[in-house]
Amino acid sequence: MTLLVPSDLYNRWFSTPVSTTHIEVDYAVMNELMRKLPKGYVFPDPATMHVLTSEKKN
Repeated sequence: MTLLVPSDLYNRWFSTPVSTTHIEVDYAVMNELMRKLPKGYVFPDPATMHVLTSEKKN
């Protein structure tokens, strides 16, 4: 049996969270991902975003 939960429970993984309450995700799969990702993980990586956005300004 699959337990679906609101995707907003996992917004902390994104540097710019967007509410998507209409999207449901598999609780077991998402928690397994959470367990395997490094502590403090965010996407996109802030250092990478800094490089990408500074390139646009030049």
